[in-house]
Amino acid sequence: MNERLLDFLRRSEVSRLPEEKRKLYEFITEAEDALAEKATTADEFFSLVLTESPINLAMKHFKLPYDQVVSLLTDIEDELHVKIKQRSEKVKWIDFSDKSNQNMDGERKNHLFLFINE
Repeated sequence: MNERLLDFLRRSEVSRLPEEKRKLYEFITEAEDALAEKATTADEFFSLVLTESPINLAMKHFKLPYDQVVSLLTDIEDELHVKIKQRSEKVKWIDFSDKSNQNMDGERKNHLFLFINE
């Protein structure tokens, strides 16, 4: 499946989460993204995750025990996976690029349509 479509569906489903779940999930994923940007290699990223654990940061920020943060994150990820899978089965990309018209400069205008049936 198209990576951009999956990203769109993930963001959409995250925005639909209840506020507490959404805030926890976004906090942890933003912390992970920040570490990924800091790292220059995969090994360095994994080392940063161990030393600057997003889970530990979430524990302090939300004042929750480790087991509860891990359990909530696992539940959220499972829920997102199921919802994204369900929605992706209902989505159809239709690319009309080959039927596009040329503009005055002779360039083709491409149009991509995404239909979601919910």
